[in-house]
Amino acid sequence: MIWKRTKPPNLGASRSSLAELSQGWRAHPADDRFSSALRWWLPGMRVKRYAAIALVGVLMMFLGVVHFTWQTSLITLFIQLVHSTGFAVPKWFSGLLWFSGGMILFLLGLRWMNRSMLSAVTDVGSVSKQVYISRKLGAGARIVALGGGTGLSRVLRGLKMETANITAVVAVTDDGGSTGRLRASFGVPAVGDLVDCLAALSDAEGLPELMEYRFQRGEELKGHTFGNLMLVSLSELSGDFAHAIRQANQVLRLRGAVWPATFEAARLWAERSDGQRVDGETALRERPGRLLRAGLNPSGVVAMPEAVAAIQRAEMIVLGPGSLFSSVIPSFLPRGIQAAIQQSRARLVYIANIMSERGETEGMDVFDHYQAVVQHLGRKPSTVLVNVAPIPEEILMRYKAEGQVPVRFTPSRFEGQGVRLITGDFLEPGFAQHDPAKLVRALMDLR
Repeated sequence: MIWKRTKPPNLGASRSSLAELSQGWRAHPADDRFSSALRWWLPGMRVKRYAAIALVGVLMMFLGVVHFTWQTSLITLFIQLVHSTGFAVPKWFSGLLWFSGGMILFLLGLRWMNRSMLSAVTDVGSVSKQVYISRKLGAGARIVALGGGTGLSRVLRGLKMETANITAVVAVTDDGGSTGRLRASFGVPAVGDLVDCLAALSDAEGLPELMEYRFQRGEELKGHTFGNLMLVSLSELSGDFAHAIRQANQVLRLRGAVWPATFEAARLWAERSDGQRVDGETALRERPGRLLRAGLNPSGVVAMPEAVAAIQRAEMIVLGPGSLFSSVIPSFLPRGIQAAIQQSRARLVYIANIMSERGETEGMDVFDHYQAVVQHLGRKPSTVLVNVAPIPEEILMRYKAEGQVPVRFTPSRFEGQGVRLITGDFLEPGFAQHDPAKLVRALMDLR
């Protein structure tokens, strides 16, 4: 450790001597641990008083031990003083009193000192929760989930209860609603699904509700969510969307991380079964039919580096649930993500949609979904999760009115593919969509 003198401390000022002493000497840039230790003794830190209480407790404990072992002149004088008051007690009893009292003061001093220090940086009541997240969930499986829409954010809410090592890689090709308006005005990638995923993984109290709050009035604000505006604001301030999403990951107290598949404002294109090409995600649903393939425009957009790094470290990679051609496939199309998944040794799991998507997957069964993933990704999922629980008729009628029907499942079509099929009841009661808790239990059983 090398110390360098910057200016002589003013030792004549009693109140500020410690502060000036800490400023008068500075540590070598390579190591400032000693200056950090001195800082605890500056006025107003609310630590010294509790350290003193703990010290008194240690001295009392020592005095209690002395009572048990030997007598010094000081101890003899103390015993004589006790006897002169008329309260003669055995030495073992007085030793026990001193030791117990010292132990209590010592523990109280440590507790108050810890609470004083922690209260300056966090809510003391949430410390146990943060320790649990750091120790227990921090040792959980490294899982990367790719997709978009409400399906991905719902799965994330379930996964965060099992592990803090979650990374969401989100498709950013949506061009409708609030997201579409912001894309047209600011030239940023789609932010809506990113906000949903950030809210799903955030541990900050009240923040998820704030992020998802949608303005109901105001000519310019109506339809926008607070989270959408926040991400665009961060992008405008930094002039870099990638930097903006890194800032959001830092300040939102996420149990994991959320990254866009790409930081470029790419658009989705698709080719229908009749050969027609469709540009833009919202245009996919303008007419019924089935898509054959999809891509990004411009081609070769660069993936978010953190997304690629997370895939390379992953133990499990999860695709879906979500719209096949507008959420799942666009999440791995950026250059770098496909190669990372192809080279990864992690288990690759595909969660098949329960219902068909108008203009995207009409007439496709689960095996057709699986083949589309293989065709665009260049790697076969090792596991496919399929819901086989029956859907109540009244729910089916609601979805049928929107042009959606259950996706057919024919297990025999998977023969010879080397794929493990996980079937079961993954329905959320009252809906034709996946129950996050049921999905997460199935995923954890695969480990």
